[in-house]
Amino acid sequence: MGLAGQNQVRHMYVGQSDATNVTSYDTLVSAGVVNDFVILSKDGSAVAAGKDFKLFQKDALGNIISSDTIKAGNVLDVRSVAYQAAANKAVTISALTVDVNTVYSVKIEIQGHGSLSQEDTYLKQASYKAVAGNDQESIVDGLISSLNANFSREIGANASSNPAFSFAKTGSGATSALVITGKEQGAGFDGNKKTKVYDDFTVDISCQSYPTVAITTAGSKGVGTGYQVVEMEHFLLGERGDAYRQNGYPHNIVGPELVSVAGGSYDIIEVSYYDEGRDEAKKSKKTVTIAQPTAAVPNAEVNSLTADLNTILGAGSVAVIKAS
Repeated sequence: MGLAGQNQVRHMYVGQSDATNVTSYDTLVSAGVVNDFVILSKDGSAVAAGKDFKLFQKDALGNIISSDTIKAGNVLDVRSVAYQAAANKAVTISALTVDVNTVYSVKIEIQGHGSLSQEDTYLKQASYKAVAGNDQESIVDGLISSLNANFSREIGANASSNPAFSFAKTGSGATSALVITGKEQGAGFDGNKKTKVYDDFTVDISCQSYPTVAITTAGSKGVGTGYQVVEMEHFLLGERGDAYRQNGYPHNIVGPELVSVAGGSYDIIEVSYYDEGRDEAKKSKKTVTIAQPTAAVPNAEVNSLTADLNTILGAGSVAVIKAS
């Protein structure tokens, strides 16, 4: 017998709003709107201390989707994670020295490109040769022009912009500097095909007098971003009832998506628990991930969910996100 039970799963629910006015299954059916999400006791009544519970959601067709029964005594861990914005990594080349007839060559090495393996790197270069009459700003302008030209060969790029990086000039004259910033991938992001943004890269420059090269913004993937949650929705929500969704390639049926990539932000609640069958000598561990659109303080919708969980599991079992 295998060590892992067939019921070891992780499911996901993407709520558009918490049905704070719904305290029963019947009310969700009659008064709930599309994508309303609520936690109720397993019999469809209001939550109560120590009572087994389920997660219910109303879909676009008016059907009610539910989790399996979560036994209050089998909950192992509950946690809430507040949204944190991502930060795009930025590297600045400053304090340039003008050396006539010198070639300034910028190198950008992208780690994990393509297959995402750390051994799979992609090197992009740009150069500018200083001539008489140039100042630091001339060098920066020349490097930006060369960078844009070289990146224009990438998919989705043009002569002045590309999906991977932005190249900007700060200051003027002797204070001019080049800022290279990684980008998120934009509206064309597909969680099933490309799951990495360009935040893992290094920048260097070759020239006669070495300037200052510094990371001016440390890259951060953030927490609960649209990119992360659309990935989770694709793989975790797609697993449920759609085990063969990739078998018809290239004629796969793409289901509706509730997550917004561009500008999307979500607070997360995760419930870890287990089922233990009557005739089984092992526990089948499960996890439910709830992604709820974030909002200004207080986030009443996600706080309603944490309040329900604290009613069931005991005060303080899960931290309130963005309390007033």
